[in-house]
Amino acid sequence: MNATLAVLAKDLRLAWRDRAGWLTAGAFAAISVLTYSFAFDLATTDVRPLLPGVLWTTFLFAGVFASGAGFQSEAEEGTFDALLLAPVSPTVVFVGKLLCNFIALVVIEFALLIAATILFDEPLLTPELVAIVMLGTAGYVSLTTLLGTLGSGPRIRAVLLPVMALPLLVPMLIAAVRATGESLGLFGGDAPWMLLLGVFAVWSALVAALLFPMAVER
Repeated sequence: MNATLAVLAKDLRLAWRDRAGWLTAGAFAAISVLTYSFAFDLATTDVRPLLPGVLWTTFLFAGVFASGAGFQSEAEEGTFDALLLAPVSPTVVFVGKLLCNFIALVVIEFALLIAATILFDEPLLTPELVAIVMLGTAGYVSLTTLLGTLGSGPRIRAVLLPVMALPLLVPMLIAAVRATGESLGLFGGDAPWMLLLGVFAVWSALVAALLFPMAVER
């Protein structure tokens, strides 16, 4: 636990110091929501059916930008390779980096939810929707934390991350959009979308934790 917290603290300090990637992701998310709000004002008076897709598409691409930039910076400076030489399990490194990415992305997402609540005049900070966002983010960052380590160099990692992540995240994206729609009272049906989202989050976290030691072997 102490080693995990040490990795988490180190990654949070690096994320704050080299925050260009996270600031870019936040700016992208803010501009996207602002653009959508003006577009929806011209197209329709009821924006609720469009909100689930808008929110999760924005979350998805903002996370790809931020995760790729974070790993690229660490790889270029040699910090990531040096960390793997430390006398701790690779799984500890994975958990620490996962928690850092989760915290940083959740900050962006909640800021986006507040902005969307104001711009679209819809209550989006409900307990159910918050739980959906947390589950979806957990599953999302588990895969991106694993995939961000792949590739023989930082540039290759930055290119491969979105290419590999987007197809694998389609099930999560579908479940998250449908669960979000149900929380807003839009979609009916008997499919337990929130349960499916939770299953995906647990599956992706376990698979990523098991594969991470093999992915970082040189």
